[in-house]
Amino acid sequence: TPAPTASTPAPTASTPAPTASTPAPTAPTPPPGARDDPHLWTWEGEMYDYHGQCDLIYTTCPKFDHNQGLHIHLRTEFVEPMKWSTIASMAVKIGEDIFEVENNGAYFLNRAALADLTDASLGDHKLTQSVDKSGTRDYYSIDLKNNMSIDIKVRNSAKRDSLSFTINGVHEHRASGGTALSDCVGLTSTWEHPVGSRFLVGRSGNAYAPHEAADFGPEWQVDFSKNDPNLFMEKIARQLPQKRCDDSPLQSKDRRHLKKLAEADNGANARQAEEACNHLRGNDLFDSCYFDVLVTGDVTFAEEPWYTGEE
Repeated sequence: TPAPTASTPAPTASTPAPTASTPAPTAPTPPPGARDDPHLWTWEGEMYDYHGQCDLIYTTCPKFDHNQGLHIHLRTEFVEPMKWSTIASMAVKIGEDIFEVENNGAYFLNRAALADLTDASLGDHKLTQSVDKSGTRDYYSIDLKNNMSIDIKVRNSAKRDSLSFTINGVHEHRASGGTALSDCVGLTSTWEHPVGSRFLVGRSGNAYAPHEAADFGPEWQVDFSKNDPNLFMEKIARQLPQKRCDDSPLQSKDRRHLKKLAEADNGANARQAEEACNHLRGNDLFDSCYFDVLVTGDVTFAEEPWYTGEE
């Protein structure tokens, strides 16, 4: 009788070879610019908020385009009673030409109100105007050459007026080795940021982190004693040496004001802000949206195009 043989083992499932995981897509770097109340972006696309009431240098670039110079100023004002800050108007100067636009829809070209913008330019940089189909949004674009432009949006509604702008094409210009804006400084910080978290460079040369914006912002207040140009039509004493920036209690180093607001009505304000901005969970814009809704009590802030991805 033959000896029994070992039974053939049942086949086992083979272990699949490990596969490389697909990295999650990264969001594109936001362009420099500013939005509404006001959220600000630096040359390298880093965002921070500054709430104050004064005239501010968003950026100044003396050597721009063969020393024509590029200057962008913002005029911010408080919205009562909470004293959150909004961009009331902005002005752009290239060469000897100035274009100013207000959040109520008014604009000026070289001090002329509602001037004809057909064939308009700042220096030799073309300025164009368009309106959306609803008639509630005005668009202005200033060609900076090198495939870059300043794109301005004014939105008017029954609830509020808003002004925002972006400087598009900047990151592509940098990546290709472009240096057209390399001498720019201001609320944008410097063209090349300092390494680390303190990347906001003031006029004094001091470096600040975003949470120190209450100290950084006033460093770039328009100062006539330093020969900063006067770009705005309406003469209001919001420049140095006449008057320093008015501070907002919302951006005070003492956070009790915001804490009290969040805890009001057993936390109802905070819950309303969290629910309105829930679509931004995990996004860098959530905190900005939450702040906007919390301090204004207006949930429609969460529906702004920059929060809904419609821009």
